[in-house]
Formats: sequence, structure tokens, C-alpha cells
Amino acid sequence: MRALSCLALAVATLGLATTAAAVDLKNEDSKKYDVKVEEGAATTSTSIEGNTTKVSICSECRITVVGVGTVEASGSDVLVIRNGELSRQ
Repeated sequence: MRALSCLALAVATLGLATTAAAVDLKNEDSKKYDVKVEEGAATTSTSIEGNTTKVSICSECRITVVGVGTVEASGSDVLVIRNGELSRQ
């Protein structure tokens, strides 16, 4: 019985570890940008200041940096705004 409990705990921990990965957005420009994050049916509007990083924006989403571009991202992707362009790191 104890072995089964340990196995269940290990599986639960592994499940949390794989779902914990999240998308980061890094702004290497000095300019502030408006950002829209579409995750499932929900859309969130936010912004990112210059030379900052927003950590764990979503786990799987579409990110639009207004006036720059749109990228689909998931897992541990790191998106970078550099010289007015949006790309994956």
C-alpha cells in the first residue's frame, strides 16, 4: 500500500512539473508595448515596459504585441521583442 502511495505522489509531482511550464515575454526595446494574450476563449490586455520581462504569461496562447506582430506560443517558449520585431528566443 505504501508503494502505491509513493507512486501516486510521484505521478502527481511529475504532472505538476510538466504543467508548470509557461511562456515568457521579454522586451529588449526601451519602448513600452501594449499586449493582447488569447488563451482559449479568454483575451487579456496588458502592456510590457521597456527592458523588462513578463514571466509566465500563459501555458498555451496567441500573443499579439500591438504594432509589432502575433505569435502562437506554448510550454517554455520565450518570446522576444527586439528592434520592433517579435520572435522566439
